[in-house]
Amino acid sequence: MRQLEAFTLGKKFGHPETNEDSLVVMPNLGYAVIDGVTDRNGTRYGGMLSGQFASRTVKRAIELFLLAQGDADKKDMQFQGGEHFIDYLGKAIHAGYVAHDALAAVENDWRPRGGCTVMAAMLIGERLEVVAVGDSGLRLNGTDMLQVLKPLDDVTSILRRETWQYLASQGFSPQDCDSHAGSMTWQGTRHQPVGSITAQADLVALIEARALAACRALLPDVPETELTLLIEDGISHGQGQFQNITGPVLGYGAIDGFAVPGCYVETRSYPLNDIETIELFSDGYFKPGSGFGVAAWEAAFQEVEAEDPHKIGRYMSTKGTTASQLTDDRSYLGVRLK
Repeated sequence: MRQLEAFTLGKKFGHPETNEDSLVVMPNLGYAVIDGVTDRNGTRYGGMLSGQFASRTVKRAIELFLLAQGDADKKDMQFQGGEHFIDYLGKAIHAGYVAHDALAAVENDWRPRGGCTVMAAMLIGERLEVVAVGDSGLRLNGTDMLQVLKPLDDVTSILRRETWQYLASQGFSPQDCDSHAGSMTWQGTRHQPVGSITAQADLVALIEARALAACRALLPDVPETELTLLIEDGISHGQGQFQNITGPVLGYGAIDGFAVPGCYVETRSYPLNDIETIELFSDGYFKPGSGFGVAAWEAAFQEVEAEDPHKIGRYMSTKGTTASQLTDDRSYLGVRLK
């Protein structure tokens, strides 16, 4: 290793301790970026919100896994492919539920589960083994990109955008647009607080129609029943019904302590001699850096913020930057081997 640069920052201003991203930095062994899934209902394990609990648990599990490589006494922890590795990480979270006496609560209910994505790049023998679940990303040698974004996020992002833009056209302030659009996105159109602006029947009907039309145009192959479920139930009540499920078109994978279908596990293997730079990043970066290193990636981040701070334009998202927080936690890890 000739150079290593790393940066991570939580989205909430003044509260870096709430960062749900984690980094694994083990020179000559392996590296990873882990992004904890934002908690939906305030569930805590060991004082940590569920996404942070999952992220920190997986971080420690990866570190132990990398240290065990080549140890004949730890046969079950030797690298045996991507699905085996992800299963090992899931078992670590599952053990965490047991340790916190929470297994009964999470076995049949996705809502209190912790979850995370992972992008791991491991130096195993003479090869670089890459394993990923979720939407954290990888760039090798400055050009070879791997990032699996989930179309499900497009649905809830469209719901937020349509709410935001309509309210703005009616004269609402950007702050009110952020608040009301966030409520629609998080809770869904059918779970708005009683008496709130976003619970008004005429507004709900209008937003549902706009969001569904926009989703049909962008995602014509997704069944309307799936689109409607997400629009009506939002992230908090609907998204988990697609997690680690292979039937729905909008299904996606996340490490949550239970089985991750193999179709959601991405693997790549490269001769180590072919690798000059490894860059890992969480989805808080909406645009890759123009070159290697924290400075380049932070410059790209600032460009995105200047162009689309509310994330209703080119960088449409389920959240935007407000006066109290950025759109998302963000992490970057760059390693130059040659």
